[in-house]
Formats: sequence, structure tokens, C-alpha cells
Amino acid sequence: MRRGIKSFLKYSISLAVAILVFWYLYKDVNLVDMLARFKKADLSWVYLSILLALLSHLVRAYRWNMLLEPMGYKLKTFRTFLAVMVGYLANFVVPRMGEISRCGILQKTDGVPISKGIGSVVTERVVDVLCLFSIIVITLFLEFDRLSQFFAGLVAQKTEGINNDYVQIAGILAVLLLVTLFLIFFLKRNHERFQKNLLYNKAVVFLRQMVEGILSIRHLKKPTYFWISTLVMWILYYLMTYVVIFSLEETSGLSIIAGFTMLVLGGVGMAAPVQGGIGAFHYLMSAGLLLYGVPENDGVFFALLIHTMNSLAIILVGVISFFISMIIPKRKAKPDYANS
Repeated sequence: MRRGIKSFLKYSISLAVAILVFWYLYKDVNLVDMLARFKKADLSWVYLSILLALLSHLVRAYRWNMLLEPMGYKLKTFRTFLAVMVGYLANFVVPRMGEISRCGILQKTDGVPISKGIGSVVTERVVDVLCLFSIIVITLFLEFDRLSQFFAGLVAQKTEGINNDYVQIAGILAVLLLVTLFLIFFLKRNHERFQKNLLYNKAVVFLRQMVEGILSIRHLKKPTYFWISTLVMWILYYLMTYVVIFSLEETSGLSIIAGFTMLVLGGVGMAAPVQGGIGAFHYLMSAGLLLYGVPENDGVFFALLIHTMNSLAIILVGVISFFISMIIPKRKAKPDYANS
């Protein structure tokens, strides 16, 4: 009961923060003016952005299959695509719930254990974080003057007040390390006794399967295809963001390099621990456009346009994917350990 209340409060707070940031950005926006801007926008570019986004999700599903294959699960990309889209839909309800939700869907449709699915998703996320970090470095190199001060300001805000707390932080880390070592020692010493406990055995199996999923990248059968699909996915992310600038006269003159800045800030905004990146995406995207001389009102509308239209597409396709996942026949994808 307490755990449920704690989770409810945590997710409610994240939603409240998202709504607060969103309200702050749009509190002075004239609704009539916003509708007029929407009517003037060339939505064909927005529709192209949505198509590119869906294609990137399909590539993500294909890449996920390659992480599952070393464990013996040969799945259809269509079925993993359904799971990926349900995951994106779940992120609008609870932040980061999508990773678990899509693994749950894949267990239902193809019998892949959630533990192995989560392990593969962890690996996937690590790869994506490294890719985003690489793009941030490249973008900083290309636009150092504009972005160095911007990111320095963000970091300063986040770290303000902790400069004098290094001893406290080190103490917390030391305690965590000691607790971890104690648990390892305790479990090893009482391993035989715990082996008789059903719950303990289930936890051990779950952790082993999760580790197997994390390490699946070491045994990729088509590593070249994996990295090519990763590159293609990020190119699609860039294009789906950049093409939207042509939908508005105020942003149509932005350069290709500016597109990298938008990709970075949009990616960071969507990674924020709030439902669907609401608020964080809008703030970072509009602030980034301000660096290129786009007036604040225009930047705010641009962020609203790209986020709203793509979110509606995710919700629509996500709901359809969920219902399809509920009715398609389950395929028991038993792992072929002989070939894995």
C-alpha cells in the first residue's frame, strides 16, 4: 500500500512539473494567434516528420530484434514494432514505463521473458545515450560559441548549491558501497539456505536472464547491420526534427547545423523524467531556437507544433498497436540455445 502511494506521488509530481513548465511557457500565448499560426503552417512538412518518426520506430524494432536474436528469439519486425509503439504510448502515462511495457507486450505476443527483454532494452538505451553524447560533442564543436554558454548555464542551475556538499555526497556513495558489499557477502554465505526459497530462486533466474539480455550485444549475429540500423535511426531522428522548420516562414531559413542543435535539445527534452517530454521538450527547443535569432513566440509555437503532432501520431498508432497486440495469436518463441 505504501509503495503504491509512493509511486503515485512520484509520478504525480513529475506530471505536475511537466504541466507547470508547459503552463509557464504558454501562459502569455494568445490562443487566437496560435490557431492563426497553425492555419498558416505548411503541415505537409509536419506530416513528413511524422512519417520519418514512424520509420525510425520501425528501424528501432528491427534493431531490437538483433539484440534478441543471440538469445535464440527470431521475431518478426512487425511484432516488435507493435511492442515499441505501445512502449511509447505508456511513456505518456508514466515516465520510463515504456521500457517495461514493451517488454511485457513482447512476452504476451511472442513469449520472450520480461527479464531478457529488459536486459536487451538496457543495452539499447546505453547505445542510444552514447550516440546522443557523440552528437552533443559534434554539435558543440560545430556551434561552440552558441551552445557552450547555453549548456554551461543549464549545468550551473542543476549543480547550484551542491559545490559545498562533496563530503556529504562522498559519504552517501561510501555507505552505498558498504551496503552492496555486505549484501554480496551475506548472500554468498547463506546461498545454500536461500536456494530452498522459491522467491529467491525466481529472483536469481530473473537477474541472470536480465544480464543475458544486457550482454546480448557481445554475440550479435549481424553486428554490421546493428550499427548501420543505429546510424539510420539517428539520421531519421535528425530529419524528422529538421524538416519541420520548413513548415513555418519564421524558421525556414535555419541551417543544417542548426538542425543538430534542435536534435540535441529535443533529445535531451524527451529523455527528461516527465510524461512524453512535456514541458522539458518545449522549453529546450524554444530556448535553442532563440540562439539562432528565432523570436521566443515563434520558437514556442514551433516546439508546440512538432511535439503535439508527433505525440498525437504516437498515441494513435500506440493505441492501434495495443489492440492488435491483444488479438494477434501468441507465438511461443522458444530460444534455440544450440544456435545462440
